[in-house]
Amino acid sequence: METRSSKIHAVVLTAFSLVTAGLVGWTIWAGWDYFTTPLAARPHHAEFREFRAAGTVGHGLGILGSFMIVLLLLYSLRKRMRALQHAGELRIWLRYHIFLGVAGPVLITLHTAFKVGGLVAVSYWSMVAVALSGFVGRYLYQQLPRNVLGETLGVDEIEARNEALLVELSTRCGMNDRAAALLEDIALRKLEHRAAPVALLLLPFLNGTLARQLQRWSLRYVETDRPAAVKLAKEWVLHTRRLRLFHLIRDLFHYWHVFHKPFAFIMIIVMIVHVAVAVALGYVWKFGS
Repeated sequence: METRSSKIHAVVLTAFSLVTAGLVGWTIWAGWDYFTTPLAARPHHAEFREFRAAGTVGHGLGILGSFMIVLLLLYSLRKRMRALQHAGELRIWLRYHIFLGVAGPVLITLHTAFKVGGLVAVSYWSMVAVALSGFVGRYLYQQLPRNVLGETLGVDEIEARNEALLVELSTRCGMNDRAAALLEDIALRKLEHRAAPVALLLLPFLNGTLARQLQRWSLRYVETDRPAAVKLAKEWVLHTRRLRLFHLIRDLFHYWHVFHKPFAFIMIIVMIVHVAVAVALGYVWKFGS
C-alpha cells in the first residue's frame, strides 16, 4: 500500500516533471529555427548568442542539467553510506534518481544544441550510455522481489511469502486445489520450456495480460471476496514468475552494474574537467561568455 510519504513524493516528482517538460518544450519551440540551421551558418543566426552552448539559454540548460547529473550520485551514497540508511525509503530515492537520469541528459542535449565534439563528446556519449542502460537496470530492478524498505528478498523469503499467500487465498477466499492448480498454470505455462533469457523478455507481455486472466479465474473459482483474491493471486503469480528467473535476473543485474558504473565514472570526471575549463576561460552564465 502506498504511504502518505510516497504520495507526497509522487506529487513533488510530478511537479518537477511538468516544470522540466515545460522548459524543454519552450526551448525546442523558441530555438527550433536555430537548432535546424546548418552548423556553418549558426554563428550568423539571430539567436546564436541565446541558444549556442555558451549562450544565455544554452549555458543555463547546461548548468541545470549538470547539477541534476551530480545529484544522481546521492542515490549511490544513500545505498552505501551507513549514516544515510534511515534517510527515507530507498525506492523513493530511486524515483528521484530515475527522474534526474532522464531530465539531466535531455537538458544537456539541448545545452549542446545538438553539436558534440572534442573531449566533451566522451562525457556526452558516456552519459547517453548511462541513461539508456538505466532503463535496462530499472527493468531488472523491478523483477527482483523486494520488501517494503526496498531490500531484495532472498529465495527462502519469496517462497515463504508465496506459501503465506496461498494460505490466505485458501482461508479467506475459499480457493480450492483446482483453483490453485489453474493459478500455477497461469503463472508458469507460457514460461515453461523456454530459455531463461527469452522468458525474461516475455515477462512484460505476460504481466500485461495478467489482470484480465485473474479476473476470469476469480469468477470461476472464487466464491467470496474476489477483489482481494485477485490482488493476492497477482502477487503470488508475479513472485512465482520472478522466482523461476531469480538467478538469471540477479546475475544480469550484477553484470549491468559492471557496465553502468564505468560509464558513469567517465561521464562525471570528463564533465568536471569540462566545467573547470569553461570557468577558467571565463564562461560564466550570469555575464555571458
